[in-house]
Amino acid sequence: MFSIHNRFVYMILLGLYSFLNTLLVEAFDHYPISTPKSVILALFVLVVIGIWEGNRIWDNFISEKNIKEFWKRIAYNFTGSILITSFITLVLGGIVCYLTISSRWQDWVLSMKLFLMVCFRINLFLNTIHIIYLYHLQLEHSYKEVENYKKISTQAQLQSLKNQVNPHFLFNNLSVLSALIPTDANASVEFVRQFSRVYRYLLKSHEKEIIELSEELNFIESYLYLLKTRFQTGLVINIQISPSGLSAYIVPVSLQMLVENAIKHNVIAKSKPLHIDIFSVDGVSVTVKNNLQRKIVDEEESTKLGLSNISKRYEFLGQKGILIEENDEQFSVTIPLIRLKKPAFSSEIERID
Repeated sequence: MFSIHNRFVYMILLGLYSFLNTLLVEAFDHYPISTPKSVILALFVLVVIGIWEGNRIWDNFISEKNIKEFWKRIAYNFTGSILITSFITLVLGGIVCYLTISSRWQDWVLSMKLFLMVCFRINLFLNTIHIIYLYHLQLEHSYKEVENYKKISTQAQLQSLKNQVNPHFLFNNLSVLSALIPTDANASVEFVRQFSRVYRYLLKSHEKEIIELSEELNFIESYLYLLKTRFQTGLVINIQISPSGLSAYIVPVSLQMLVENAIKHNVIAKSKPLHIDIFSVDGVSVTVKNNLQRKIVDEEESTKLGLSNISKRYEFLGQKGILIEENDEQFSVTIPLIRLKKPAFSSEIERID
């Protein structure tokens, strides 16, 4: 707010307004001071310019320090503005009193009291407008974050659906199903059942921002069933989740996207199996790890949106980012588990229900 265009015009207008306001309330009649009115008017304009510019410099300094918390920034702004106003008032007021009243400081007391009162009212007015301005900026930023999250969430859902509904995925699974039907009717029925569970989950995943890990794992088991039926011994899956982590929450389809990422970028063969481990030992995070045996992936096919989308969705929810680790032998991605705080009267609510 302090850096707006034509700010000096507003400074002069605010100085004139403050002087006229002082005249209208007859402050000079109740508290007679010997300083000429023209000097007081000039002093009002000068002090408004000093307070405004001092606040502008201080606000720019705070911005450079990258203080993002709204109330913390307000506290810094207001504390600094009080010190700036006190300094400017004492310096300018002291100079004017010395030149227009007398050299005896006892004669300055009433003038300085009135001057301090007016200056702090000006400072309070400017900081109130500045708080409104900052609050408006924060609202705009929040709206943009919400819209950005919606966009990211939609991209992640569409990417997940694209990975699954693309012709290659359908062709591969239908080929597996066509091979099962004449040889094993029971296996083909189970394959169709798991296939439908995968799509049912994907189509409903957009309805929730977070989902219980246990529910995501039920979906992953169906998804892995399709993969293991297709790749046979070329794909080895190991899932180890501590009981304490099952009730925690994660972003929907995040595990599926991590598994899909491993499948897409690595060679899978019976002679060279791909090992994928999904585990959580601390109840704080869950990790998807695979051995590295990279294959060349078409740039158009590899959109590289998966990890970025997962990371941004967690950041929007106020969680720490994902952890990616890679060496010559392994690649792993760790995502945080989200714990929801229970209401203080949750037991009473449950009894009412």
